Amino acid sequence: MDSGQEHLFEVNENVLEFEGYRFFIAYTGSSFRTEHALIYDAIIIESGDLNYSLHILKKIRAHLNPEFYLKPIFMLKGNENRDPLVNNLIDGVIYSLDQVKMVIPVIQQIYLKIADLSFTKSLSFEAQMIDKVLNLLYTRDKKELNPLPYFNSGIGYTFPEISINFNYRDEFQVLDIMEIAEKEGLFAGEYLDRIYLCNSCSGGYLSFREVCPHCGSTNADSEDLIHHFPCAYIGPISDFKNEIDNQLNCPKCNKMLRHIGVDYDKPSIIYTCGKCSSKFQDISVKAKCMVCTQDTDVQYLIPKHIKSYRITKKGETSAQTGYVSTSKDIEDFIGTVKLETFKTMIKYEIERLKQTDYSSNVAGIYLKNAGELYSMIGASSQRALLRDLVEIIRRNIRSSDLISFQNVNVVLLSLNEIPTKVADNILKEICGIISRLISKNFKNFEVDIKYNVLPLNTKLSHELQIQQLTKDFGD
Repeated sequence: MDSGQEHLFEVNENVLEFEGYRFFIAYTGSSFRTEHALIYDAIIIESGDLNYSLHILKKIRAHLNPEFYLKPIFMLKGNENRDPLVNNLIDGVIYSLDQVKMVIPVIQQIYLKIADLSFTKSLSFEAQMIDKVLNLLYTRDKKELNPLPYFNSGIGYTFPEISINFNYRDEFQVLDIMEIAEKEGLFAGEYLDRIYLCNSCSGGYLSFREVCPHCGSTNADSEDLIHHFPCAYIGPISDFKNEIDNQLNCPKCNKMLRHIGVDYDKPSIIYTCGKCSSKFQDISVKAKCMVCTQDTDVQYLIPKHIKSYRITKKGETSAQTGYVSTSKDIEDFIGTVKLETFKTMIKYEIERLKQTDYSSNVAGIYLKNAGELYSMIGASSQRALLRDLVEIIRRNIRSSDLISFQNVNVVLLSLNEIPTKVADNILKEICGIISRLISKNFKNFEVDIKYNVLPLNTKLSHELQIQQLTKDFGD
């Protein structure tokens, strides 16, 4: 403590304590161990060295443990020209340690938001990244994820809250992951720009060049093509020039060209290759990747849309309950069909029922507290459990009946040409078997499972009937 001035805080080496909160101060150039983010309430990074600041931010925000990546971070002596990546990943700026009291309400609000979250183990890397960005946005009360032009990005744009998880060569994956998140209804996207990526490494650092269509050389010079009206001669402007003066003379009729539009015009451009000496009017354009050096015709580049994203109500709910899997993660279980295929088959079944007197049903099984179970076990165990559920269901229904995952909590079934009461009994038996299986394998966990069966109505759309089926499931 400074003897000449009374402070409300104490600083011991890199640790500052104030009103019961402990801050770790990362001074420029000082060592920073990952566990510092775990044992302190917040991190303060001294501004001044951008590389050092980014290094600390990446250590914390790119971590997979929410106790690390959700940690409040503040910049000391920051300025208005901060790096855009840094600017969006910190929670505030103080200009001296005396201002630490100003960030206490921010820290309190972040920890209140963190208390709302349920953390689960995601089935896939994509789901894990989506879960991370949802958590970070939710705890910072942010509603939007906006792309920022960024020189140090592998694709030319950075989405700070998710891009921090990727190195330069892998950053293209951000676009694929956000595309998945939009399809899942977690974000609403709005078109902003279009970029082109290398078809070899998906890098965005490309050099566009005009090249000879015959030999591929970039050593090609262009000149105007001249059309002389009186004699109809057409040739490059170099044919009309002489070494004596700047006048243009036709090499065919030797007349002087005086007025463009009257004596002659310039209908096009002609190129001459400095390597193979060929002449041509249509030049090729290639893009050379500065990362992998692949040289590609521009028509073969990978086009990608850059969008700004707004988190949806479903996204906020998924942040609180934990996001376990994408639709892609649960589409490949043997014995199931994709959700879109399931919906199409229900639509066809409704049309078929209009011509018959049969009764068919759509059913759903809801594992309400599955997220708690998934948080206890690893990704491989999650997939094994889901495979077991499919096998149990498949053994108790006919081979012609369909199974599809709406998500990892909800399983949909079609039970055709049987009375609804029989279908209800089948679902009741299946849920009992599932409950006993989980109780047997996970001693300290009791699954909250329920089901619903509805007869298909030929007067309602298949989408509406599936919504009615699952409206009480909470997903």
